[in-house]
Amino acid sequence: MLTNTLLFAGGLILLLVGGRLLVSASVDTARRLGVSPLVVGLTLVAWGTSAPELALNLISAFKSRGDLALGNVVGANICNMALVLGVCALIKPLTVEQRLINVEIWLNAAILGAMSAAALIFGLPRSLAGALLLVFGIYSAWTIISALRTPVTSVGASPDMTDSSQNPAPMGWIQISACFIGGLVLLSVGGSLASDGASSIAIALGVPAAIVGVTIVSIGTTLPEMVTGVMAIRKGQTDLAMGNAIGSCLFNAGAIFGLTGIIAPVTIDATFTAPLVYMGLLAIALIPISRTFGKTVSRLEGALLLGSYVAFLAYSAVVAVAGTR
Repeated sequence: MLTNTLLFAGGLILLLVGGRLLVSASVDTARRLGVSPLVVGLTLVAWGTSAPELALNLISAFKSRGDLALGNVVGANICNMALVLGVCALIKPLTVEQRLINVEIWLNAAILGAMSAAALIFGLPRSLAGALLLVFGIYSAWTIISALRTPVTSVGASPDMTDSSQNPAPMGWIQISACFIGGLVLLSVGGSLASDGASSIAIALGVPAAIVGVTIVSIGTTLPEMVTGVMAIRKGQTDLAMGNAIGSCLFNAGAIFGLTGIIAPVTIDATFTAPLVYMGLLAIALIPISRTFGKTVSRLEGALLLGSYVAFLAYSAVVAVAGTR
């Protein structure tokens, strides 16, 4: 028990340090390139925090475990939209930039909604996985090209990012690269240690393994996104936190499931029904959420998102326990 507790505590420390490094590197990258932190959150940060999941799912796919890959993608997306956004909004209301309202929120709803509906109606063939990967590739290329062509002053940059009298000069590219890579490594290792430690503690206390899988493991895979979002909020970059969560969802569905779904097509069974429906509803719910309360995710909406996630975990735990009897 002591060893597992130390693993969990050490993992959390690594997550905190890694999240701080990654956010600092991301903000300075935005300042160096003259783009909004939101764009960096949608791309570099979102892809980076999801890289461990990509590696894990590709290995699972090559081992013909497409069901595991789909479960990871669906669970991670649910955590990003309900848990990460819920917790971050409770700390501080999240500003939703017009770019997100016009593009990413709708795209996220379309991709996740279509993915959920298709899976429940006729499954997820290779053709659909390929289409998701193609859409993600086109969107990513458009996002990066348009960001580099658009001055930061026209994409809603905050004054604290452009006022050199209040902020020191951004780090050099070597320092930025070192912080970015170091942050990703610490997030990956810290998330793994914290998840393994917490799982072992729960099992040692007699909590059924099924419940551990539904709760602690799924939460553990999104700890990097959670810590990155919280650290971004502490530095006043709520748009980076929002962009990271939505960008991770798009990366999970487009890149991760797109690749793994091509390698190992998934057969949908009843265990996926509730998670797929919940994921689709969450993505659609973000459309009105992003437009209310002065175009912010308010503390009330954060509490509702977090409450829905707790209810989903309780339902999943009951189903998991019932299935083991």
